[in-house]
Amino acid sequence: MTKTLAVFGAGSGLGLATARRFSRAGFRVALVGRTQSKLDTLAARIDGETRTFAADVTDHERLAEVVTEIGDIEVAAFGATGMDEVMARPVGLDAAALRFQLELRLVAPVVLTGLVLPGMLARGSGSLLYATGTSAIEPVPMISNVGAAAAGLRNYVHTLHGEIAGQGVYAGLLMVGGIVRGSEAQQRFVPDGGYPMLEPAELAEHLWDLYTGRDQLERVVKPELSVAAGKTEA
Repeated sequence: MTKTLAVFGAGSGLGLATARRFSRAGFRVALVGRTQSKLDTLAARIDGETRTFAADVTDHERLAEVVTEIGDIEVAAFGATGMDEVMARPVGLDAAALRFQLELRLVAPVVLTGLVLPGMLARGSGSLLYATGTSAIEPVPMISNVGAAAAGLRNYVHTLHGEIAGQGVYAGLLMVGGIVRGSEAQQRFVPDGGYPMLEPAELAEHLWDLYTGRDQLERVVKPELSVAAGKTEA
């Protein structure tokens, strides 16, 4: 039976690369993102069966509809990032800038987990893969709102990993320490490419390793290294 990978918050960087990596391994792919035209462009770059679902991951009602429409999800990958109003230093940080990142980077993946995890536990199989920034463990003043949300997600994944251990379901976290080549972030902040970057295919390979190995809780990847810069054993 063909397994399904669902990428939530699919974009032109890590999301696309992850979909392509799993598709090569025989997975059916479901791409979930806000803009249908962008999803169509991504789907055209994937060899293999691919479906698209337009949805804002912070719209919990729509998210629940999409999960139902997709059906059984063997691997759920969440790596949504918001490029609007990202920069926020701790002095003067307002509730709106913090709330936006918390809703996107922490609340949305927790809600998604609540939607897909019961089915995985009932089957005794499945994987939850999360991606966030290294500001979760290395605070960066200029993105204090992002870091707070990322740290919250990391804490959640750590506790989730422990709670579902031994039930056939795996939870793992990839922490990305830089700009991903080809991503929306690169296009906005460093369109000329004049900055050390991470290759999306390499990051996708790390997610594949986490999925297949199931022996690590998290990996940290930075531009200056071609292998995991740090890892925490499960």
